[in-house]
Amino acid sequence: MKNTYKIFTLIISTLLVFSCSDLEEDRSGILSLDNLQSEADLVAALVPVYKRLQYSYRNPHFMRTNTFGSDDITTWWGGNKAPLRVFDSFNYGGGENGDINWLDYDWKGFWKMIYHANSLVEGLKTSTADQELKSVADGEARFLRAFAYLQLVREHGNMPIILDGMTPTGDEERATVLENYQHIEADLLIAEANLPAPGSTANVGRASSAAAKTLLADLYLTWAGWPVKDNSKNSLAASKAKEVIDMGYHSLLPIDQLWLLENSNSRESVFSVQFSKEEDQRNGHPAATSFHMARGWSDMYPELQFFKDFPEGPRKEATFVTQIPNRGFAGGKIITKNPPTIEWSVSQRFHPMYGKFTASEDLTVVGRTMGYRSIEIYRYAEVLLIYAEAKAASGALDASALDALNQVKRRAAGLDPNTPNATVDVSSASVQDIIDEKGWELAGEHKRWFDLVRTETLESAILKRDPDEQVPLVRQPGKAQYISPIPAEAIATSKLVQNPQGFKIQ
Repeated sequence: MKNTYKIFTLIISTLLVFSCSDLEEDRSGILSLDNLQSEADLVAALVPVYKRLQYSYRNPHFMRTNTFGSDDITTWWGGNKAPLRVFDSFNYGGGENGDINWLDYDWKGFWKMIYHANSLVEGLKTSTADQELKSVADGEARFLRAFAYLQLVREHGNMPIILDGMTPTGDEERATVLENYQHIEADLLIAEANLPAPGSTANVGRASSAAAKTLLADLYLTWAGWPVKDNSKNSLAASKAKEVIDMGYHSLLPIDQLWLLENSNSRESVFSVQFSKEEDQRNGHPAATSFHMARGWSDMYPELQFFKDFPEGPRKEATFVTQIPNRGFAGGKIITKNPPTIEWSVSQRFHPMYGKFTASEDLTVVGRTMGYRSIEIYRYAEVLLIYAEAKAASGALDASALDALNQVKRRAAGLDPNTPNATVDVSSASVQDIIDEKGWELAGEHKRWFDLVRTETLESAILKRDPDEQVPLVRQPGKAQYISPIPAEAIATSKLVQNPQGFKIQ
């Protein structure tokens, strides 16, 4: 399989030269899925599934639209961000659904992933390719299908389970949340058995058995929380996270190196979305993510109280931008102004900005800075924190779980994560302590919302909201805002019935 990554890269590069409208088309692949014979055939059949994931994550405006409203993400009070402010102010769930025009982007992306994964799983049944290669391809398809389903059910509640390649028409019965979890689990158990160990191949960016185990751990942690609340799943979450730890492959990077471009696909990365200058095109420019006005995601802020509560130290410095360059563009060069920087507290936007990924920016594109670093979906730090939380929640917070937590805390302080340090290490921790740590570690990475929802702590987190926030709350959050509406376009073009007010969850 040594040439697989080269083949995979070549094919996905070819696909990404299409325009945005081309990318929106439902393409099943570049070959017939009823004639999969070679390794190259299998790789080509996988590309549309990965391509849909990449296309969904390439724009921070659309990336997990539903997670706006958590305390680690808010948005600018002005500009064209009204669709995001619907979530940010909890102004959805009634007649406003038609205004959430970015919600459809997220919905379509995941259903297209499922469509392409379904097609591949079915095509592999008649494939004459090598059995080992078929098993790996089947594992990848099931992993990606499971990921898409978990996102959809966490965002929108009860989803129909569709395995024949089609998107929902409304004629299908919507499965319960529990049934969705069971389907996701079944896919992932097959995936973890079929996928290669991390680092065993040169296939950067493709799913490994560690990625499947991590997604299983995330699923079980979700399963243990709202709405199903099966506490027995905490022990399974801990077990799967520990299996990843015991593989001995993944490790934590030094905090000052974590977000550097050259450290994309490091051993901290468990699964990430891949980008490069040569491959990705958006608005006529190569880009994975864009950074507006400053060296950060100026459209994605932390709420002020979240920022104030964030522990001081190297991790906070690596996470946020607080000195905003006063820049202009002329031939891609920074024009120094006087003063060269503006403090966030007196800037136009009145917020610190997320600085993650900005070390990968390219200033050669006029009017917009571009980032090409891979976007992390799962990092090893999250594996350690899932393990610690799941052990604590099951009443079994032992020395190994505390060490997992302390590794993250040491790294956050700029210390060697594997060397005990009495000034940082804790000898006990509550579930809430670990969830707080996870919120700081994964701030802005579209994780916090799901943690607040599953632990039913969204309301208490929002109560701490700073009164100086520029986007005021329209309504106080409650269970009615735990999941999002089905996009208006999906309702209009199918027989799907909107989630009711209060969003009934079975």
